[in-house]
Amino acid sequence: MQGTPAQFLSAPPAVRSQTVAINFSMCYDSLFRYFQLTPGKLLFDSQKQKGIDFPLQMALLQPPRLQVGSQGNTTLELPVKIDARPNIAGINTGLIQAKSNLALTFQWNWQDINHHQLALQNLNYQWISKPEMRVLGFPVQVQGIVDPLIQRQIPTMQEKVAERLNQALSPNALLNHLNRVDMNYASPFGQVSLRSSDVDVHDITFNSSGISGKLLVRTALVLGESVVNQPNRWLEMKELNQALPFQASIDYNKLSGLISQAFHAKPANLQLSADSLGVHVQVKGLGTSKAIAKIMVVPALLDSSKIGLNVKGFQVDGVSVFLRGHVKRKVLKALMAFSWSSSEALHLLKQNTWGLILSNGELRIQQLTYSDKGLGVMGEIGGNWEVRK
Repeated sequence: MQGTPAQFLSAPPAVRSQTVAINFSMCYDSLFRYFQLTPGKLLFDSQKQKGIDFPLQMALLQPPRLQVGSQGNTTLELPVKIDARPNIAGINTGLIQAKSNLALTFQWNWQDINHHQLALQNLNYQWISKPEMRVLGFPVQVQGIVDPLIQRQIPTMQEKVAERLNQALSPNALLNHLNRVDMNYASPFGQVSLRSSDVDVHDITFNSSGISGKLLVRTALVLGESVVNQPNRWLEMKELNQALPFQASIDYNKLSGLISQAFHAKPANLQLSADSLGVHVQVKGLGTSKAIAKIMVVPALLDSSKIGLNVKGFQVDGVSVFLRGHVKRKVLKALMAFSWSSSEALHLLKQNTWGLILSNGELRIQQLTYSDKGLGVMGEIGGNWEVRK
């Protein structure tokens, strides 16, 4: 075969990360589950808040609802269960319970992970079931007592809620969410993983069904036997849309399985080793059980999407002179038929567990190397990336 022969290196060069732009969208149900806004979640506890002069707890009663209004206003509705023990004239009135629909109206300004602000415009509530307390075992409505207490606290509560929401959107607070997803999965060629990444998010907008925006991820895809799980980090980045670089390290055990299929031979009958001269292939049992074919090949990059093998030496032992030609023709035919196409790798990406979808994908091989341990492939994956949840 023709092509560019692979270079023998004792250690392949490390792939360099690049910034990939990924369009993403997430429906509100998935968003609320991601931030663990599920029924029973404690949203507010005045015992931990300065400026609130009576114990008050709010727990989520039902899944939240989010409505997009005009002029950039968005309203988050939180059905909540309220437990309060207000003090009136220094006297504890006892436990007061109620259910309410809490409405937070805010304006959203997001540029990147370090430049954003949620401005809370209004905090309001409507009773689902009015406040009541138990007196001698009987329910007594106390809305007339509770409403003035809550109204007095609304400015402070609004300030505290806005402060907590903005703190919850800081890079440090969002770090656990970023590293919640396991960024590797198994494949027939080894573990597929994304290198520890720098991540930024741009242009987050709300719509009728969910949020959308653009992720900037500086990373590289790595395929190999061992995976080092390192934490990702939020980092402010300028928008770029480069191809995703990749590096694949395929050891000779994996490679022998591929080549044995081309020979129609059992993997146990095939041995591979390599040095600076090339890859030494030994195949037993071709043609006759005693035949041993010894071939030296050099991996070659046929084009930007295909890898083949160039034959540099050939020897057949264990058979008569008359059968050597037959075995040689059979081996050469198998070697000439063997090639690996990048379309197989793109198919592997469709099995990923990250929710990434690649359309118009193209895998371009840029460098091919080999060592005494295995084959090294480096290149880029282009296309349109999306995440939908």
